[in-house]
Amino acid sequence: MKAGGRRGRLFVLGFPSLMLGAFFLAPFAIMVVYSFYHRVESGFYEPGFELTHYRNFFSPLFTRHLLISIEFSVLAAAFSCAIALPFTFILSRYPRRLQVAILVTVLSVLSLSEVIVAYSWSVLLSRPAGISNLLVAIGLMDRPQSWSRGYWAVLFGLTYFNTPFAVLIMFPQCTRLEREITEAAQTMGASPVRTFLTVVVPMLRPTILSAFILLFVFTMGAFVTPQWLGRPEHWMFAILIGDQALQRGNIPFAAALAMFFMVVTLALVAITVRLGRSQEARFR
Repeated sequence: MKAGGRRGRLFVLGFPSLMLGAFFLAPFAIMVVYSFYHRVESGFYEPGFELTHYRNFFSPLFTRHLLISIEFSVLAAAFSCAIALPFTFILSRYPRRLQVAILVTVLSVLSLSEVIVAYSWSVLLSRPAGISNLLVAIGLMDRPQSWSRGYWAVLFGLTYFNTPFAVLIMFPQCTRLEREITEAAQTMGASPVRTFLTVVVPMLRPTILSAFILLFVFTMGAFVTPQWLGRPEHWMFAILIGDQALQRGNIPFAAALAMFFMVVTLALVAITVRLGRSQEARFR
């Protein structure tokens, strides 16, 4: 191999590794070290090695918010995949020009920040200027109601924000699915719904699992949506980490919470992948 080609390959491999080390591994190592620091009464912290911050994980407050984070993440990822799968499959059967137009419209949500999306839905779900006023105007409701600051508002906001990502993940595999397969199932007497459930869904099971895992991890770190659309009892774990770091100035405890949160997320992802593989092996 020529020396120039070897140097080029080393550069291609070395530059991403350098960026990964500088902007992920180094901050991660700093966070690990800070999680064992000692918190002093003045509100600052000093070097040390203690497990005090890790012992607070099992208090009812943090356990409850961890469980609500897992619950929101599972439900939002599942609802997003359930909405995106039939939509993407039907979209893949349209002509290419129409596909592009619809995809641009759907994926335009990704150009908006979570702040804009959460604020927009907090207005639309409110009583003074919300959707309930339109329902009152057309006679479907007697008086306007507020649907924001609640469990279902948070779940709706997270699902809305995640659905375009699910469409983006599923679209390539849906377009590669041969039309002859579904046509053969319908020729043998299967209805379109039965064909979708018994033929399309099993064939796209790895893609669905990949989308679910990605959306689950993405939703576990949600910060703005549950804070703007929910009450304190609906706040997810990331909000507690931000509160400890920014409002209370307890950097060691926030670092320990982040470490614990990351370990729990990775463990749940590993369990989901293992269950998905066992299900695939069972159906083979």
